[in-house]
Amino acid sequence: MIRTLSCLLFAAAAVAANPYVLTVLNEVSVDSARPFVELHGAPDNQSIDLNGWQLVTTMSACTLTHYLEYNEFLVIDSEALALGEVAHGSLLLNPLEDSVFLLDDTGRVADWVSYPRYPPGRGKAPVPPIPGSIAFWNYAGGGDQSMNWYIDSTPTPGSENGDFGMIGGAITGAGGVTLDEGEVIACGQSGRCHRWFSHMTGYIICGLGAGTYQVSGSGIYNGQSYVGVYPESVTVGYSQLVGWIDLVLTPTGVAELPSAQALPVMRVSGRTLLLSGDGTAPVEADLYDQLGSRISKFHVGPFTGEKRLELPATLPPGIYFAAAQKGTYRTTVKVVLW
Repeated sequence: MIRTLSCLLFAAAAVAANPYVLTVLNEVSVDSARPFVELHGAPDNQSIDLNGWQLVTTMSACTLTHYLEYNEFLVIDSEALALGEVAHGSLLLNPLEDSVFLLDDTGRVADWVSYPRYPPGRGKAPVPPIPGSIAFWNYAGGGDQSMNWYIDSTPTPGSENGDFGMIGGAITGAGGVTLDEGEVIACGQSGRCHRWFSHMTGYIICGLGAGTYQVSGSGIYNGQSYVGVYPESVTVGYSQLVGWIDLVLTPTGVAELPSAQALPVMRVSGRTLLLSGDGTAPVEADLYDQLGSRISKFHVGPFTGEKRLELPATLPPGIYFAAAQKGTYRTTVKVVLW
């Protein structure tokens, strides 16, 4: 099973570079009365040939024999497996802790989610309650993508997910100026979602799990950068829109984008982290496990070219996260060791 899961996951840098990410896992229930995994092509509802793909957990594996049509919701459960029309094999989920991997017909990870992992987000979900489920919110627009796994108190196998919370309001610069562009973010233990905007004052952030969030924003107006944080925490419930949370951002200075030279570059080869440097600044590199605990730390002084960092040979197989920081800029990649 470990060898089946041993492949490189999508790097966070690649996700940021491509605003549209293939996400197929859509809802997971661990209720013993009806455990299921629901698939749905998103964000573009594209058709996907799933023949030969595998749905793998720590306890089971099944092979798909289905072409996922445009906007189709495909439910994999004991009934579907007994019929054998869309998949064959088994589907077992540990209700306390598990990972669900969707492997394409070459064995590469196309999508995945693990629980419990906090705060939820891309690939991380809360513990699904009984009879609830964990559901996925995915929105692509404005040049970026917002993704969050959250608790759905009323599972909806075979249809769109619901029960997500929303925060809405207005965002302006000091003096009431309409910002040229920017971002508003809701971040908390129940998830993280954001919304990009351009020449607008109103916003709604969707896809939030029931819980408490800190709302902040940033933007640009006439080449000036603006930032601000809502002074109080905001609590949302199931299927609730909380508003209006109005943000007034204050100017901080001339807006500058990081140059390519400022960003740390990192890639993974086997059990080696490969860092690229231009000799201008030192680089800090850290390795974390799935729970977010740091297990290795590296400090590399200014260097030019490529630097190899060997990961500890004693690390057991599994999923890890490597982060490289150069000044105030940070890059993160996900790897699987076997």
